[in-house]
Amino acid sequence: MTENVFELKQTIESWDCHYYHPIAQGYYDRAIATMLRLMEVQPGATVLDGGCGPGVHSIRVAKEGYRVRAIDFSQAMLEEAKARVERAGMSHAVEFKQEDLTNLSFADGSFQYVFSWGVIIHIREIEKALDNLARIVAPGGKLALYVTNKTALDHKMESVARFLLGKPLSGRESLSMGNGIWYDMHGEKLWVWQIDSEALTKYLEARGFRLKHRLIGEFTEIQRLVSGKPRELLLHLNNLCYSLKIPPALAVTNLFVFEKIS
Repeated sequence: MTENVFELKQTIESWDCHYYHPIAQGYYDRAIATMLRLMEVQPGATVLDGGCGPGVHSIRVAKEGYRVRAIDFSQAMLEEAKARVERAGMSHAVEFKQEDLTNLSFADGSFQYVFSWGVIIHIREIEKALDNLARIVAPGGKLALYVTNKTALDHKMESVARFLLGKPLSGRESLSMGNGIWYDMHGEKLWVWQIDSEALTKYLEARGFRLKHRLIGEFTEIQRLVSGKPRELLLHLNNLCYSLKIPPALAVTNLFVFEKIS
């Protein structure tokens, strides 16, 4: 089951290695601050972190001066997040709860500000997660989603390389919300979406939202496949592309900010 991979210590260690290289930390600091600004979060407000993982972005939000309701269905992730929040001195600002994004216990309209960073891309039944997230946002509230991007240059380069090498990617499914595939990770299965931005936007529009902002996240994820100086150069490239605000359609991840209008 896909849930099992999120209970493994090796998964937490892998994500620390893949995503939180020291060069990338400045990008995440800026990206989270930008997200909060675009969501127009009011001083002292509570922000729901929908799928907090090891808590790194809950900490960032708390350090910006907000209260955080951090949820995740993985007990291992919650325990790790609690430890990191405590070490960061932010325990007073972050409250934890075990929740499943496809079946949230919160009442309709419970939160004015909700974000989910790199989480729904691992939920094959993504529509259930989107329905639940949309339901708990109050009218006039904001929903921010950080997701993969189907049209990224990375994916086009991979397709060309696989064609030239005669190694097609097997098992990929073309679905209404984009492309998806099961990957093997530490002996378990991990689902990963490549999101169709138009399909995502239309889906949430049908649930009373309008798109307010879409911007670049990381330009490339190839840096996770290399090490040493090549990786450092690609990480610096990500930072540069974010600063230059290149078109999000080219980037491997995008940040979407929606407003609930009804």
